[in-house]
Amino acid sequence: MIEYRFIADVHLGKLARLLRLLGFDTAYKNNLTKEELVTISSEEKRTLLSRDSSIAKVGLQQYLIVTTEDPLQQLKQVVEDLRLTNHFQPFSRCIACNGNLEMVAKEAILPLLGTNTKEYYHEFWQCNNCKRIYWKGSHFERMLKTIERIQQA
Repeated sequence: MIEYRFIADVHLGKLARLLRLLGFDTAYKNNLTKEELVTISSEEKRTLLSRDSSIAKVGLQQYLIVTTEDPLQQLKQVVEDLRLTNHFQPFSRCIACNGNLEMVAKEAILPLLGTNTKEYYHEFWQCNNCKRIYWKGSHFERMLKTIERIQQA
């Protein structure tokens, strides 16, 4: 299976989170220079996503100029232009830091959970990097609808 890896420029933080939601390895820091973005893109074989059309002049082989400011439209453009629809692996990456999510026993994280979360939810995932915890709460349904809209577009 082809591994799609991205790096997003300072203007594309929300797009980076959406790509991570779909399971794509997406590096993002809001303080990288153009030169740093190009270097990381080349060294780590990541497609550079940018709103800066001057990136085209740098000589990178893998880049995409994102043409809209709306994050959902940006995601739609990336998915369509790079034909990613059949490569989604939703909820496999941490949307905050890009780490991998792993299922974790409720007992192992019990002290970290809020009262209602402890009572009403039983399946949990934890980021192997930042240790953030995820469960199928109210945000889960909204995220599923977003994914469905992107797949149908």
